[in-house]
Amino acid sequence: YSPSRAADICDLAARDIREAAFRFAASGATMSLWTMGLNQQSQGTAANRLVNAMHLLTGHIGRPGATPFSLTGQPNAGGGVRDTGSLAHLLPAGRQVANAGHRAEMEDKWGVPRGRISPNPGYHAMALFEAMERGDVKACFVACTNPAHSLPNAERYREAMRNTFLVVADAYHPTATTELADIVLPAAMWTEKEGMFSQSERRYHYVPKVVDPPGEARADLAILTDFAERLGFGDLITARDAESVWDEWRELARDSYYNFHGMTYERLKEERGLLWPLPDEDHPGTCHRYVPGEDPLASGDGRLDFYGRADRRAVVWLHEQHDPAEPVSDEYPLVLTTGRVLEHWHTMTMTGRVEHLDPVAVDFLEMHPRDALRHGIEDGAAVRVSSPRGSTELVATVTERVRPGVIFSAFHSAERLINRATKDVYDPFSNQPEFKLCAARVEAV
Repeated sequence: YSPSRAADICDLAARDIREAAFRFAASGATMSLWTMGLNQQSQGTAANRLVNAMHLLTGHIGRPGATPFSLTGQPNAGGGVRDTGSLAHLLPAGRQVANAGHRAEMEDKWGVPRGRISPNPGYHAMALFEAMERGDVKACFVACTNPAHSLPNAERYREAMRNTFLVVADAYHPTATTELADIVLPAAMWTEKEGMFSQSERRYHYVPKVVDPPGEARADLAILTDFAERLGFGDLITARDAESVWDEWRELARDSYYNFHGMTYERLKEERGLLWPLPDEDHPGTCHRYVPGEDPLASGDGRLDFYGRADRRAVVWLHEQHDPAEPVSDEYPLVLTTGRVLEHWHTMTMTGRVEHLDPVAVDFLEMHPRDALRHGIEDGAAVRVSSPRGSTELVATVTERVRPGVIFSAFHSAERLINRATKDVYDPFSNQPEFKLCAARVEAV
């Protein structure tokens, strides 16, 4: 992809691409920061790999200020979800369900017979709701999330949830998901339980319990262990409080590339977070991973040691640019993208209850003045935004914050749900939906 070819695709000047490339490479240190705009596309994995490739090819990695850095969309998504193996294809500390050696290792560590862990990964998030729609999933337990609001093509999957025995554990009710539930279990908030919290930089923090949960609310750990007991699997759970769970987790990570056995509960209570790898209690934590002399798992005399691979070298991926899964057309001539506003959080189950945030608009649709003129839309007018999947009504904001041909709305509002329109195509590697791109039209109401 030459600068001129890329310029035609991106509607940029080739000289600007060359200048950006020169500045990226020639800088003393270049850091790339990105959020969901890069990830939530049908080529999101490819986009991430190519950003990493730019850093590898220019050497801007493994030094202060020189790194690719994904700002993930959820707190604790790295530590509480990925690191612990809570995704359908993972086991703890980077181990894979499909890897026979990894399964055997975890069966021994958990004290269960060899062959007990299924070699077949479970459903990823989108496949789970597709399976509900087919009737292949009869019951579902939802905790700490609000899929009836947050999933793309929302009406399709709301119907799937209506036809499934749905149990929801949440600190808030009602939400779009609790309203579809057969059973709602009151859950404790983060201030009402203790535990660990991880950040994107591999830093674990201790979070203390500040107050008791109200009424019958309980911590997720208590809910899940009780559930396991009632299923007849209580003997498999030896860790039943936050500190015991952490100690088990440290032990599971000891023989892995995630080794943070030295992060004791006591040490985390005293220090303001620690970065792994951290193999023993005397280690200060690793600031720059894969750097010999800093990372205790890295070796050799080179500047970098990518020890997760047998050849200890990084991979530079190459990808073709694909056409959009849903290109614009005469019927749907605009590109709809969605995101957040600063003051509100995701589906507003928490921030929507904060009175002084009430004036913050969430039911807007941003349009470029050129598109507004073409479609006869005035600033502040009521409009309907539609896609091949559904529609919702919003208030037009005519602004140059968006480019011509692009419209933007926040996905916070449950009453004016933009996810009725968003597309449920997803990336073949990450399985993350393409929230950031679908064909749409706008008309005055």
